[in-house]
Amino acid sequence: MTKHIFTLIWNKKKKNFLLLLEIFFAFLILFGVFTFVISNLRNYITPLGFDTENVWLARMEVPQDVDSADFAQMRQLLRTELEAIPEVEQVSYTINITPFSNSAWQNGTDENGFDLNARIIQNDEYYEETGGLNIIEGRWFIKDDVHSKYKPVVISKMLRDLGWRGKPVIDSLFIFNYDDGPDNQVKIVGVVDHYKYMGEFTEEYNMIFIYEPTTSTNLDCMYIRVKDNASPTLEEQINKTIAAITKRNDFIIQTLESQRKRKSRQTWIPIGILLGIGSFLIINVALGLFGVLWYNINKRRPEIGLRRTLGATKSDIARQFIGEILMVAFFGIILAAFFTMQFPMMKLFDIENINYYYAMLISAGVIILLVLLCSFYPSRQAALINPAIALHED
Repeated sequence: MTKHIFTLIWNKKKKNFLLLLEIFFAFLILFGVFTFVISNLRNYITPLGFDTENVWLARMEVPQDVDSADFAQMRQLLRTELEAIPEVEQVSYTINITPFSNSAWQNGTDENGFDLNARIIQNDEYYEETGGLNIIEGRWFIKDDVHSKYKPVVISKMLRDLGWRGKPVIDSLFIFNYDDGPDNQVKIVGVVDHYKYMGEFTEEYNMIFIYEPTTSTNLDCMYIRVKDNASPTLEEQINKTIAAITKRNDFIIQTLESQRKRKSRQTWIPIGILLGIGSFLIINVALGLFGVLWYNINKRRPEIGLRRTLGATKSDIARQFIGEILMVAFFGIILAAFFTMQFPMMKLFDIENINYYYAMLISAGVIILLVLLCSFYPSRQAALINPAIALHED
């Protein structure tokens, strides 16, 4: 049967070549769409690792000529006054590398026996509770860490698995240059589960949180955790409190949840557009396949009548037409897969190879399912042709 179908396809190779090209280009376009969608959705299902609900962010510029003693006193007073507001739960200071801001501080070294390349964020001892981080090993920073011989750090699980898989990590020392000076030894005091601060659709990076006390001038942003259903007047009250204590008005208060939504829309919109293009393409391919099959059946009625007269059953006729279109689709998919396989082999883009493989499998599955759906009704109609009438028409 397979040899017979292949012979029929070869005898009509010019007509089938156009159909093969249609499937070939449809596969390539679907491959591109699904690669983009799958790579982003696989990133999306990984937890952010921190809270965005009820967390506000105040960005404040720290003057270069500030007196360290006065600055430390002001910081302590600001925390005390803000936490005295009934609707404020916790306040924390951090470096100006905040979630969804597209800012990054990255450094690396190979002096620890592996290639350590990580993003760096400096935080005070209150950020774990304020930001809602998930500590899975060890602890977060405490006030006494300011007297530690080695700079205390908290690393992400991703970095732990890279350098210390199967080994104890808490209180481990490693070399890491975090302040543009000579290499420094830092001590791991804890591990967080995830921290995708660049956004829900971004890949997760190796993270290192470095301790800075609340009074440090390096920390020029403030996280404010508020209670559920905070009143509309709370932001105004916080604004007045910050302005009164800092004697400045050049700060901005934003909610992390609004920034998360804004950042996510930048990916959801292209995903929706690409899926719309893919759906439009599938509909056009379906119409083309249906039309080609219907045309072939009407042109081949005498052939169908002769086969039925020679003993072919209705199922044989249906299987023949379905087999023909499936074989053409198979050749088109194989040809397209040859080109798409070059992407993971040559690493043309910074995308995990597994995303390419998923995209190829789904694209092939969609096309095969489409071929089966489009060929079912025309093939059934071919099987119902009366052999006597078909031969009489001839």
